[in-house]
Amino acid sequence: MRLQGAIFDVPDTLLDREGRPLTGLMPFLSLLRMEGVLLYLVSEEERRTLQPKLEAAGLAAYFRGVLYTGEQGRGIEDPELYEKCVRRLGTARPATLVFTAREKVLRCVREAGFQVVLVGKEHPEELRALADEVVDSYEDMTKKMC
Repeated sequence: MRLQGAIFDVPDTLLDREGRPLTGLMPFLSLLRMEGVLLYLVSEEERRTLQPKLEAAGLAAYFRGVLYTGEQGRGIEDPELYEKCVRRLGTARPATLVFTAREKVLRCVREAGFQVVLVGKEHPEELRALADEVVDSYEDMTKKMC
């Protein structure tokens, strides 16, 4: 099945500690957009602080929307948040990837049957083994898609 959607848990899958897009992220998001892949965010951070960061990094326009955990009354590890994103995107769950850098998100969405991409180099092997894909750099992911 062709990739239809991608859900990113923020900020660790998008921004470094200084608020800059991770290496290779912008070309990767541009490629997803060209391929017609719909994008959504899930965040523990409040709207008033996250939105300015996304705009400053040039990322806000890539995403259809953001589910804020506080507004939803759920924790970041609740699979219902990701189900809701799939419904809002109108994509099929098997054709929607979840990008995360957090162990608790990886475990919960994996158990709920989502395909998961683990972002980052610093994860232990046992955690990397749980992911469907591991992305040390978005540059690697872009190369795979080209």
